[in-house]
Formats: sequence, structure tokens, C-alpha cells
Amino acid sequence: MAAGDTVGPDGGAPGGPDGSDVPPGAEFYLDLARRLREAHRRAEALPEGVRIPVIRRLLTVTEAVKRDPVRGSERLDRMLEEISAQVDEPPTR
Repeated sequence: MAAGDTVGPDGGAPGGPDGSDVPPGAEFYLDLARRLREAHRRAEALPEGVRIPVIRRLLTVTEAVKRDPVRGSERLDRMLEEISAQVDEPPTR
């Protein structure tokens, strides 16, 4: 690290998920990652009999996002709506 280099609060480069110092077009991927994390948090709040199939389906959505981010994002949106209907309040970490 050269003198005068700054480091962000997480030990990495400055900037981050708040959109600062992010290359153009990266906001879509940052939002997609945030929504995937939210989906996993909501899935954890489901009863076990429902949670396991939802998590399996969420993993297939995650794989779809890797191949086609736009279509995977649409599938994720539909899945988040379904999970929201089943969970009132996601757990906090």
C-alpha cells in the first residue's frame, strides 16, 4: 500500500454498496446481490417444512442469475413476492 492510499471501513478499497465510487452499470449488480441476501434472510424465517424447498429453489434462482442476470433478477423478484406472502418479519442478524 502506497502512502496516501485510503482504505474503506471494511478493509477494502473506498466506496461500496452505497453506490459511491462504483463503475457505471454496477448498481444493477449491487442491487441484485442485496436482493439475493434479503431472499436468503427471508427464507431462513420460514418453518422447516417450507424452508428447505424454498432454499433449493433459491439456489436455482442464484444459478440463473449467474447465466442471465436480467432474467434471473425477474425470477428473484417473483420469488421474493412469494416469500413475503409467507413471512411477516424476516429475522435480524
